[in-house]
Amino acid sequence: MARVLDGTPDMAAVLRAFSAVMAHFEALRTLYPGSADGRPRAVVVASGVLQVDEYASEVPPANDELSALTLRLAVPGFAPDDLPLRAAVVTVDGRPTHIALSVHHFSADTTAARILAERLARLAADPGADLGAGWQPRQIASFEASPSGLRHAHRVDIHDRAMLRQSAMPELQMPASHGDAVYNFVCLDSTAVALAAAGLAKQYRTSVAAVLQAAYASALAEHLGIVTCVFNTVMANRQTTSARAAVAHIAGRVLVPVDTSLGGDRFPALSRAVDATLVKSSSVSLREPDRYARALDEASAELGRSADNPYVVNIRPIEPRTLIRARAEGARQDLERAMASSRYGRFPKTVDAYSGKLCFVVWDMTETAGISLGTDATSFDATDLERILRSFESRLVGAAIRGHAARSGSFAGP
Repeated sequence: MARVLDGTPDMAAVLRAFSAVMAHFEALRTLYPGSADGRPRAVVVASGVLQVDEYASEVPPANDELSALTLRLAVPGFAPDDLPLRAAVVTVDGRPTHIALSVHHFSADTTAARILAERLARLAADPGADLGAGWQPRQIASFEASPSGLRHAHRVDIHDRAMLRQSAMPELQMPASHGDAVYNFVCLDSTAVALAAAGLAKQYRTSVAAVLQAAYASALAEHLGIVTCVFNTVMANRQTTSARAAVAHIAGRVLVPVDTSLGGDRFPALSRAVDATLVKSSSVSLREPDRYARALDEASAELGRSADNPYVVNIRPIEPRTLIRARAEGARQDLERAMASSRYGRFPKTVDAYSGKLCFVVWDMTETAGISLGTDATSFDATDLERILRSFESRLVGAAIRGHAARSGSFAGP
């Protein structure tokens, strides 16, 4: 994760921010050396040294340069007894302008890095800023061992086992060699998606995430020739303070089925059904990793194939106040004009972390929706991925246009 720094902090302020964040987030001081039985054990250190590298630049770095820097921080990999954070500061004329982070943990990801980057940037600009309360790994472990935690784990385990047995989706091919894997990554920047999703969510009285997932499920189901899609959905509650700010070892994925065969009033009903499923699933999205691994192994043995669902949906938190609102006047023309300006980009690259999974990620939802779809080239080529994204966009825009026409009293075709 790379982030521009707010204001004009000096290097001392940035380093103080790093020190405060390391002191606050226990997970960043948690090491996992191997024990006598070969299993990792958590060891929290009270203090230590974090090396923060400085990269001097004559001009503010471009996005691809920042991306290359974050990848450099992640290679070679972290050892079990390394601090799970690597960091760098980019300076221009001696002034810090950007920070770059690479976070490694059992369940840490770009969301965790994003949370840390926000905290670091805020503290660098305002040393007195409040980091807020967040569960620490030992607090979470204490909850998991408590009567309430054990009851919760049992309830989640029952849900997981039931879902794993019925979640088989078309398998994706694994590359013969991870070293030779090519990961097709197609990105969409679309004002039309932001307009349509905001308007439809308001019209259907449902969440934007549900509208987006319903449209993606419809597009993917048509492409695969199936009716029901089951997604490993990354639940929004993993990004709340209590669940994710501690960069804790909580798995935040839930299997969410989406039946695209709903009749008549199909897309509104589908969006509401997805929303109801997401709300229901949120109560079982915090799970104990070892218990889930056992359920996955047993379900795989019953199915005779891996029960690990490779179809992943990750819709980042959407702030309602940042969404643009579809205007009643001229909405159809706005949507059609916006859709014509959508930008698609293809980025084939060698990445083995995502081989064998199809990942749909909505990383931004403000004036323009930022969306990506990617998987290994042995399963889908870039043309397939772009076709799915274009179908996703056209379904959303078509539903929004039909909804506007119906509200204005004009005829809306099927």
